[in-house]
Amino acid sequence: MPPRILVTYATKHETTQEIADAIVATLREEGLDADALPAGRVASVADYDAVVIGSPLYMGKILKEAKQFVDHFADALQEKPVAAFAVGMSCKDLTDENRRKVESAMGPITGRIPIRGEMGMFAGRMNPSYIPVLGFFMHYDEAKTEDARDWGAIRAWAGRLPAALGIAVPPLPA
Repeated sequence: MPPRILVTYATKHETTQEIADAIVATLREEGLDADALPAGRVASVADYDAVVIGSPLYMGKILKEAKQFVDHFADALQEKPVAAFAVGMSCKDLTDENRRKVESAMGPITGRIPIRGEMGMFAGRMNPSYIPVLGFFMHYDEAKTEDARDWGAIRAWAGRLPAALGIAVPPLPA
């Protein structure tokens, strides 16, 4: 039976969910058993060999669902290899300053549990109607959405996860 990996995420506008789904698809292509679940729907991490936690960043903070997940499962996560990824428009241009901001914002995760490998930092999708206050006066218009996600970078990071997590990739059938 191949190792099982949980990719759990918090999301507001499905952007992080779509990234989690791409990570799971990549892990499955590697022959691993992987599930993507919203952080609030995870009942247990006991059946998983490793966990990946993702959250979007809003106003320099992760979503409360990601923090609550870590708070709830902190003891169990200490016993498993864990990786993390952040999603936000600040990841579009990863200057040293932006990296520091992302790392700081992910502190409620990385400060509670050890993270293996490099943290994934991915640009997201932005629509002006998502912005508090401004969004109140605007109707959602998909044409105004900037989608800065780099699917190649997301898949490449996901492809490095097994090694970072210390998970053996089963040989593919010949």
